[in-house]
Amino acid sequence: MRTTAATHVTAILSGPQPVDGDSHLRTALSGLGVTVITADGPAATARAVASSSHSGKIALVDPRLAAHPHALRLALLDPRWEAAHAPGVLVVTGAARERLAAELRAIPDLTAHRVDGTSPAARLTAPKPLLADEFADLLRAQGIAVHETALPPELVARLVAEPLSARKDVYAEIAAVDDEAVRLRRAVKGDDGLFTTYCVSPWTRYLARWAARRGWTPNLVTTLSLLIAVAGAAAAATGTRAGYVCTAIALYFSFALDCTDGQLARYSLQFSRIGSWLDATFDRAKEYAVYAGLALGAARGGGHDHGVWLLAAAAMVLQTLRHHVDFAYHESLRGQPAAAKPVTAADAPRRSPGYWARKVVVLPIGERWALIAILTASTTPRVVFSVLLIWGVLAAAYTTAGRVRRSLAGNGIRTEEAVGALGAMCDLPLAIKVAAREPLAAKLGWLTPPAIQFIAYVVMLGLIVNDALLGAATFTMLAVVIYHHYDVVYRIRADAGQPPHWLSVALGGNLGRSVLLAALAVTIGSAQTLSLLVWLLAAYLAVLAVGESVRFWTRPAAPVLPD
Repeated sequence: MRTTAATHVTAILSGPQPVDGDSHLRTALSGLGVTVITADGPAATARAVASSSHSGKIALVDPRLAAHPHALRLALLDPRWEAAHAPGVLVVTGAARERLAAELRAIPDLTAHRVDGTSPAARLTAPKPLLADEFADLLRAQGIAVHETALPPELVARLVAEPLSARKDVYAEIAAVDDEAVRLRRAVKGDDGLFTTYCVSPWTRYLARWAARRGWTPNLVTTLSLLIAVAGAAAAATGTRAGYVCTAIALYFSFALDCTDGQLARYSLQFSRIGSWLDATFDRAKEYAVYAGLALGAARGGGHDHGVWLLAAAAMVLQTLRHHVDFAYHESLRGQPAAAKPVTAADAPRRSPGYWARKVVVLPIGERWALIAILTASTTPRVVFSVLLIWGVLAAAYTTAGRVRRSLAGNGIRTEEAVGALGAMCDLPLAIKVAAREPLAAKLGWLTPPAIQFIAYVVMLGLIVNDALLGAATFTMLAVVIYHHYDVVYRIRADAGQPPHWLSVALGGNLGRSVLLAALAVTIGSAQTLSLLVWLLAAYLAVLAVGESVRFWTRPAAPVLPD
């Protein structure tokens, strides 16, 4: 899913000392690999910020903080944010770190002239406590985005200075909760489907912990998941029952590893820019490789299964359109109040049978992979694709009807950002996208991008009808075009804008490709010649679309793709 080398964190203890000292906090921080120093006054704190490694992070930590180790881990070690705040902790890097240093240097420092005792002079020269919570508010007031870290409610993270009995009570609370058990539960998402929740996550969370303790990275697990899926696709291409059974087994373990990479990332806080994109891209690649393997297996298994390439391509198109309906609907709400964030397994309440029934009906990825595995092992590729298409159409009708109903009942307001995102998803020439602004701003305007893609995909699917020779070539070209459409969506979701204009022109857009393919189909009489041209077109599109996508997402300044 995502991985990055651990960023070193230097914790600066600054603020009032608790009655029993800060030894407990120091021990907990050191146990996380954090360098702990104490700074007395703004000048000393500013020097500590400046002297620490510029490639690492700085954390202002209130010495009064009493917290579970995992609460400290979440507050200090999550690498995704330039500035993050939790009770008693402010972590900064980059521009936020420079802003903090400037604020510290601007504070008058009378530490060198301090007078001991309780006299007015002593009160005047006593250093003002440098509190992490106050500096977080100060950075926000200056326009710095400070992420508020949500700590698990079952974990303690509290500022307690005195009396000693209160400190002891907090330590007792910390000891009463199994910190590691909470960490393990929190590694699992709470909004997964029925199959994932009961048949995968109960054991993959332990696999994630095992991998973390051996230094494995989420990206390594993601890659292993891809390799197993490709091996399963190769087994399906044999066209034998034994090969299909091996494919089913490979699909289960590939999906299990697909869950494990995210759990490992959340368990060990290994998140990175490239990892989130890699996970999303490999998910598509795995499923489509299996579709291709099944179609090849059907052709090799006797040659009488005519039309399976069309079914495989149709299944790929249907799943893509379902995703793009989801993307378009959510992008149409861009700029409006955000929905609730996904919960983890520890947050999720006990689910009712009705909840699970609704989950299964929409055929989420876990159920879909389980369905493919079971049908592959026990039936034929034709049955696999037929069931996927029938169930997928029903699921699409169910989810789309609900969104249509909510859109018609809504206020219909579309921000400029939302209209721009929908326009980019259409993959049309700029002049047409500008002219189509009004339809995109309508209440049901979010249906326009998937409708345009549907027409473009149908044109490509038309090449396969009644001609098995064009099946593999057209499937490959479709996969490349679909990859590009997902890439456009990923850039929009990551607030990275649209692909470069030269790429859109070079790829032809939905309109240009459709006209070209229709012209080739009408003018080329030889199926072999047409097949060769489609292969060449697929290769051309792949070099441009995939090459530019890989360049964009692997560069150091690449954005983070949201989960």
